Amino acid sequence: MSKETLTIEVSWPASLAVPEGSTIDIQLWAGNDKAGYSMIDGDFSTPATASPVTLEIPYDSQDLQSHDGTTTWDHFHTSPRLVHGGFIKNIAYAEKISVAQTKGAAWKMALR
Repeated sequence: MSKETLTIEVSWPASLAVPEGSTIDIQLWAGNDKAGYSMIDGDFSTPATASPVTLEIPYDSQDLQSHDGTTTWDHFHTSPRLVHGGFIKNIAYAEKISVAQTKGAAWKMALR
């Protein structure tokens, strides 16, 4: 098993109202190019203080294995959310990226 770090940069337009105390939250899934099948455990959140914000998400190569161990997932799937007071204020469209594309580069996403 090898440890890796996925870097996700989330931005939003200046016209988007971001209340003080807001966070950017994500759920990260591993899967193939069609769908996410296995959620990577963790609380992935960072304060939404200024656009863009960066999340650094540690994962293990084991996180890219199917539950039965027969498949190695080759894509990440997520859709960042702007959250304030427990309520979702805005969400990005669901996006995917190949694991190979994330090596050495940030995954850039935008709230709309």
